[in-house]
Amino acid sequence: MIKSLTGFGSVEVSTKSNQLTVVIRSINARFLDIKFRGIDLDPQFELEIRKEVEKKLVRGNVHVQLYFNNQVRTGNPIKFDKERFELIEEIVGKVQTDYGKHLNMSELISINDLLISSETEDLDHSSILKGVKEALSSLDAMRRNEGAIIDKDLTKRINTIQKTLNELNQKSKNFVEQLSREYKDKILSLLNDVTVDDDRLAQEIVIQVDKFDYTEEIVRGLGHCEQFSKYMKNNEPVGKKLNFLLQELSREINTIGSKSPTGEISNKVVEIKSEVEKIREQVQNIL
Repeated sequence: MIKSLTGFGSVEVSTKSNQLTVVIRSINARFLDIKFRGIDLDPQFELEIRKEVEKKLVRGNVHVQLYFNNQVRTGNPIKFDKERFELIEEIVGKVQTDYGKHLNMSELISINDLLISSETEDLDHSSILKGVKEALSSLDAMRRNEGAIIDKDLTKRINTIQKTLNELNQKSKNFVEQLSREYKDKILSLLNDVTVDDDRLAQEIVIQVDKFDYTEEIVRGLGHCEQFSKYMKNNEPVGKKLNFLLQELSREINTIGSKSPTGEISNKVVEIKSEVEKIREQVQNIL
């Protein structure tokens, strides 16, 4: 079953000295990119969390945020990290002076990045890690649910494309037979009573008709659709594979369009292209 790349998970973690919230968000990205916000974590502990995220999510732009629930915290009050604020402000000013680029501090940091407390030294790593795993499970469940919705839409569109390709396949056979008869009658009428070698005549007709025959493209296109449906049933990440199949399917459809001998077939090709583009948009958000 396919999964969406978009997800959200939030869990509250309680310990003896504090209570905090773990929030994990994921959006579409080609690779796995993990960013941390909120409480400053020990590098080694941050690495542990990163490994858990990598095992569960595989791909996506992921934001992991940990922050204290102020109303239930005990001990020392929150303090403003003046030194860090002034350092960041100095860097922003230097970038503007040296490069003429204005950076908005609100886009670089959140208010939680400027809050300090002695409680950060007594964080319960095991409880937080458990909360991270629960948040990841919640996020993954959301990915599955959205994936199921996307699956229904893609299945419907792929079935539509297969149906249209089969219609085009039948039209191709009928057109080739009709065109062969027309070429034969035309050639014989031009030659009048001249004797013509049947094999030679058949060969010339095949050469002319082959220019409009897109049977091979239909067969390959149907094969891509069948493979696409099989990939969607896999339990492993298939987004990149589906995208590749769409590229191959588009090539076959474009070739059919260039060979299309009638306006009716051209219209069918346009319909298929429209469905392929809609599928492509959905595939960009599939793990």
